[in-house]
Amino acid sequence: MTFLEATALLTAAMRQETTLARTGALGQIQQAAAAKQAAFAVFQAECAARDVRNPGSEAEQAALRDLLAAANESALVLEAVRGVLDDFINRLKAAVSALADSGTYDPKGQRSRHAPAVRLNANA
Repeated sequence: MTFLEATALLTAAMRQETTLARTGALGQIQQAAAAKQAAFAVFQAECAARDVRNPGSEAEQAALRDLLAAANESALVLEAVRGVLDDFINRLKAAVSALADSGTYDPKGQRSRHAPAVRLNANA
């Protein structure tokens, strides 16, 4: 595989992962991330095999610019998805906590008997 082909492969893998993240296909992102890692390994091997003094052809430089643009877009989209998921987790924890805490007290100010149906995992 050539450097240009490896760059195009990694760019395509990043764009696929970004597209899946943007559309909310979270079940398929793991496969796309694995494909991206495999493409990165190929790209890394091609980079290691290149002469560092070789600036590359115009096509290679254009492919690298395209790769950087795809990586930037991917980072932005994946960070946004992470933010949405973190917010969802926090809201879900708050909702479950509210359900587990009846907030009822007897006339003496003692907490009435209440058995929480859900035990929260702090790492969830």
